[in-house]
Amino acid sequence: SRGALLAIAAMAIYMWIKAPRKILVGATLIVIAIGLLAFMPEHWTERMNTITTYEEDSSAMGRINAWWTAYNVATSRITGAGFDMYTREIFAVYAPNPNAVHAAHSIYFQVLGEHGFIGLFLFIGIWWSVWKNAGWLIKHGGENAETLWCKHLGSMCQVSLVGYAVGGAFLSLAYFDLPYNALIMVALSRKWIEQKAWMSEASESQMASPVPGAMKS
Repeated sequence: SRGALLAIAAMAIYMWIKAPRKILVGATLIVIAIGLLAFMPEHWTERMNTITTYEEDSSAMGRINAWWTAYNVATSRITGAGFDMYTREIFAVYAPNPNAVHAAHSIYFQVLGEHGFIGLFLFIGIWWSVWKNAGWLIKHGGENAETLWCKHLGSMCQVSLVGYAVGGAFLSLAYFDLPYNALIMVALSRKWIEQKAWMSEASESQMASPVPGAMKS
């Protein structure tokens, strides 16, 4: 999809920005991109070209109609229209084109229409918190050899959040479970580092190890 293409491009750019060897990483990404594009079917290329001519694409215009509907709902209802807002009754009142009933196809407008501006603020706040905690892992995960994997985890979670933020702008994936898995991993990893849990795990492992030369009864 076009949303997936933009998400991949955003992640690639972010990885290049953060890469210590920008020339090598940039050259690698360009070679991979050229190789993939060479094998893409013609209808995929035609589909991607509609990104710049969205006015001629009925699917894109349907999304824009749904986005305006979500905005109009949010300005009229402080908590939105709820999960079941994509109905003819709602679109008849709030949509610029009431006959084009579509899902939001955007995590931002999906949450805006369903839960209002308050819900959207909380939704963005959740992912901003995950981003900051992933940054904390990057900063503190490299302080010990035992926690180095947390640094890498934080880096890749930020990359995935970039993809979710960009690709999600064109897909109805506000409740897709994978980003919430990243949320849990980041939260647990930070707690693990703060508690220095690897030290207690190491001591417990030593206590559980059999004494060399000990006889089994």
